[in-house]
Amino acid sequence: MMNKLQNSELKILAEEIRDNVFVPSVGRKRTVFLCGADLNDRTTGRHKMAKLLKSKKNYEVLYPEDIFEDLMYGQGQYSLLELENVLASSVDAIILLPESPGSFAELGAFASNEKLVCKIVCIGEKKYKKRKSFINYGPLRIIKSNATGKLINISYDDIESDYKKEKVYRRINASITKIRNESPVYRNVANIMETENFVLPCVYLMGFVSSSELCKLVHYATGESEEISDIATKSSISRLIKNNYIRRTQSEYQTTSKGMDRVRSLVKSVNLDRVRTEIINSQQRNKTMVKSANFESAHP
Repeated sequence: MMNKLQNSELKILAEEIRDNVFVPSVGRKRTVFLCGADLNDRTTGRHKMAKLLKSKKNYEVLYPEDIFEDLMYGQGQYSLLELENVLASSVDAIILLPESPGSFAELGAFASNEKLVCKIVCIGEKKYKKRKSFINYGPLRIIKSNATGKLINISYDDIESDYKKEKVYRRINASITKIRNESPVYRNVANIMETENFVLPCVYLMGFVSSSELCKLVHYATGESEEISDIATKSSISRLIKNNYIRRTQSEYQTTSKGMDRVRSLVKSVNLDRVRTEIINSQQRNKTMVKSANFESAHP
């Protein structure tokens, strides 16, 4: 049986992959976290907004239900609000349509968070604009007073109107441009939307790797807390499995043929093979240190 790598070896490996192998997403799409009512209900503003933004090639629309599906279930797992806060800090903007009890809670939570309120583009239903309500006098006032947070009051029907939807889109796009300029998102390993681009070569290089080992690698590469590293790792594993880049074998993970092809398309195979050979040799011997490899990334 192969020996498991020690923490000191995992730390060296994590730093090498982070600095020399990790390649962030090539696309420069604007990433938005879309919150609101039930996405499957075609009458909701959220459904209409999702349809509008998905028609724009420069946007990637993200939903907490998809990103964190596996993390919300099981024993002692995280609350959706905890997970949303992690995701929201990694996207360009949060588009929120307050139209359901759940979205009202999200609005209050995000508006009261100093790190997130500056990223909110709240799309309010204009027929409620002048209502005397806690929503109008509380979180919406906070958003309006923020330098980059934006409140846009429209009729939700305008989102799918052939005559008005482009005007709605231009207003939202302009707001997100301002947010991106003032609060840019860094596309490093610590960005939960980029962590999978670090996890995949880790799985490739180690051959068979457990979830706990991947969490340690992410922790060493990012310096984030164990909790944040756990969330980022498990979310990445879930997406990589869904995209058929990795598979689970008993209690460990390994890359699929598709996953291998993806890694080799981003990094020169000779460098990957060199470090993988070192890892295998270290596992087979009673060595206590992974040698530092001289990587050369092949950025597209």
